[in-house]
Amino acid sequence: MTAPKLPRKDFLRAWCSISCLHPDLHPDGFEESRSGWPRTLKPFAAEAWRRAGNGELADEELYPGDAQWSGLYDRLTRPTPEETAHRTALKG
Repeated sequence: MTAPKLPRKDFLRAWCSISCLHPDLHPDGFEESRSGWPRTLKPFAAEAWRRAGNGELADEELYPGDAQWSGLYDRLTRPTPEETAHRTALKG
């Protein structure tokens, strides 16, 4: 199933997963050759922008910062107690 055909809930799950797994990717400028976006994921970024432009995604959904932060946290070797508490709060 391609990004445009996914129902909203499934698309958001995939979009947040991309942000978690690839926290270095940013939706802005995804089309640029030096953006770092893999060719296979660019359709998801294009679809996110299409849905945002149609009012189907709020800003916090287009830029899923919590998912991105979770991906960064999960790479930490020695998180602080504050970072651990924040990550735990995001799981619930």
